[in-house]
Amino acid sequence: LMSKYPQFTMGFQIGPTNKERIEAFEMYHKAFKAKKLSESVPPNGDDIHIMMDIYGLEILIGPGKTKGTGFENALCCEIRFDKEDDFYQAYNEISKDAQSHSIEGSYPWATLLGLVVDRFGIGWALYYNE
Repeated sequence: LMSKYPQFTMGFQIGPTNKERIEAFEMYHKAFKAKKLSESVPPNGDDIHIMMDIYGLEILIGPGKTKGTGFENALCCEIRFDKEDDFYQAYNEISKDAQSHSIEGSYPWATLLGLVVDRFGIGWALYYNE
């Protein structure tokens, strides 16, 4: 059986409030029959994260730009890895001349999270799961 990783998904960074993220999911559900795959909050936090599926593409609805966190833009690209070497290779390469980059974790949904705004301004969230 082939691994489903690495896997490309999208992220929608929506609003500072849980209410906005819940309303966004409800709108996508009504418009596109989006399916909720999971809903969770980070440890020591209360920001709801909703993973949904729209026509076969997984999209994470997470918190939007708040003080000191998140991406400037509402849209980001996400890559999920199950091999730590692949995670670091991608992170190190895309971080070259990046506008910003950091590694965080661990979270319930990722052992490591690499956040990068590449030199072209594209936001990337790279996830490694053991």
